[in-house]
Parts: sequence; structure tokens; C-alpha cells
Amino acid sequence: MKKTILIAGALGTVGRSALAHFEALPDWDIIAISRRKPDFDTRAQWLSIDLAAGDARQRIQDATGTAAITHVFYSALFEMDNVVAGWTQWQHVDTNLTMLRAVIEGVEAVAPGLRHVTIVHGAKHYGAHLGPFRMPARESDPRAMPPNFYYPQQDWIAQHQQGKPWAWTVLIPQVIFGEAVGSPLNIVPALGAFAAVSRELGMPLRFPGGAARANEATDARLIAQAAQWAGDSPAARNQLFNLANGDVYVWEMLWPKIARQFNMELGYPQPFSLARVMPANGRIWDQMVSKYGLRPLSWQQIVPSWQMADFLFGYGQRPNGHHMSTIKIRKAGFHECQDSEEMILDHLATLQRLRYLPT
Repeated sequence: MKKTILIAGALGTVGRSALAHFEALPDWDIIAISRRKPDFDTRAQWLSIDLAAGDARQRIQDATGTAAITHVFYSALFEMDNVVAGWTQWQHVDTNLTMLRAVIEGVEAVAPGLRHVTIVHGAKHYGAHLGPFRMPARESDPRAMPPNFYYPQQDWIAQHQQGKPWAWTVLIPQVIFGEAVGSPLNIVPALGAFAAVSRELGMPLRFPGGAARANEATDARLIAQAAQWAGDSPAARNQLFNLANGDVYVWEMLWPKIARQFNMELGYPQPFSLARVMPANGRIWDQMVSKYGLRPLSWQQIVPSWQMADFLFGYGQRPNGHHMSTIKIRKAGFHECQDSEEMILDHLATLQRLRYLPT
């Protein structure tokens, strides 16, 4: 039976992987929503819509009225200019809730066959942005101190769905790694750009973060697989699920492999803030774009913000672990996993192959 999925946030870290995943499935039709247009070939029907705009709901209705949407994959995200500080601002909360409502209400108005909505959240559900939390975090744990846009979105979808034939699932991944560029939350382009610029300047690859700690990650491709599973699984109906690769990694152990991938020397660690230093190196990047035949994207387009890199590398932080239990989703029937070190190197290699980064 033919299915149609609407992917909101289709050029983000998660949405890009969901798009690739469902494009490979011939029995799925795809509608993609993003403010930007894709710079790659896609068979999806593309809608360039700002979900925070006042006319977003109506534009979705008008564009999808004959599409027979059965599933929604919601990974759209509004981030403020000061990304990390914005996570505890009510403007961040209100805008993200407005965007979700525009999509769901717009689809509902024209899709009587809607069966499932998947929403992607993250470890901030447990207050990972505030400091240490009880480990391993479980879906039944109490909420952290707001503002936090995850909670109003979860409350709204649970209340709005009552008495309706479709179901929802909220996926709570760890830090997400993917192939999208232009996302302030995807560490992969920032990691690759830092290595490439260091090499161009004749420098070794130095780890700029804080004390060593074991980290968890979630491959964006794993989220896409989980969304397909959740969309047809009775065990996923109206549930929250933690989702992670299933292992841990330590940046310092991975750093020699990243140096080898970029054919450069490994140097001693040198902690410093990438958000403070790296934005000034745009002129070097512009020269590299021409020299290596890279895609004609600006420094800002490749890495909109370096704050997430500082946060994930642990610069200026205590070595706090943020680990989640994934027992619930495994018991429910989703058993896929991923090697985190292989994932990071694979995503870097893909960005190199696609000419976003130099080889």
C-alpha cells in the first residue's frame, strides 16, 4: 500500500537523513518542507515554507490538499542567534510550538488518512543543557526546569491527538550526527572544517575541548529507521523513546583517526573556544573553496555557529556524562544500533565526497 510522508525540516541534520531513507523506499511518496531549497537532486515534492510565518498552516493546506499524507516526520527547529543561550528563552519555546502546530493542523485539515506523527527531540528533555542529570536517564524521569520547548510540544500533541485515529511518537536521541550543512547543531561540518583549516595553515590537529569523558551519540540515519518502525508499530503508539547508537566514544580516542582521515599530523591538545576564534577564519575558507573546487558555500553557510562544537567538545566544562537508557525502545521492538566512531568518520567522508569539505 502506497504511503506518503511529510518531512518537516528536510534540510536539517535529521531531516536530510530521513529524506534519503524514505527516498530509497519505492512504496513511499515524499513531501519535504524547508525554508531553503535543496542543492541536490530529490524526488520529493518540495515546499519552501517558513514554518514560523503566520501563513504557514494555510500554505501547507494549499500545497498538500491532494497528497493523501499518511505520516509526518517532524524535525523542524528554530534556533536563536545565540544558540546555547537560546535554549532557555521563552521565545525559543513559543516559536517552536507555533511551528509544530502549523504543520500538524495544516496536514490534519487535508489528510483524513493520517496515521502517525513522529517528533524528534533530544537530551535537553532531561536537562542536558543545564548540567548533570540522573543516569541513565529514563523516559519516566521527571522533567527539568523550563523554559524547554520539548515539553509544550509534547503536551500539545498528546492533548491534540486525543480521540483521533492517528498516533504520535516522540524520539529522544542523544547528540545527533548527520550529513547536513547549514545546521547550527550538527557537529560534523564544524569538525571537518576545523580540521581542514588547521591543515591548510600547516598546523597539526589539536583537540580544543575539555577533560576526557565518555559520550553517547545518535546517528541521524538511525533516527530515520526508528521513524519508519514507529510509524507502523502498535508498541510505539503515543510513546516517548530514548534512542542512541548503543555505545560510547571519547573524543581524544577518535582524534588520531580524524587526523588520518584528513592526512594531517596529530598535535597536543590545546583547549580554546572555537566560537571565539573560528568565525574570523572565513577568508581562509574562501581561498580553500577555490583551491579545492568545493561547493561555493560561505564560511557561515558551512558552520552557522561554533557554539555547539564548544559544548560537545566540553570546552570550559566539567567532565559530566549525559547517558540515557534505551531499554524501552528495544523492548518495544526496535533493535538497530551503530558504531559511533565509524559513524563520525563515515559522515566526514560523505561531506568530503560531496565536496563540502576537502579530502
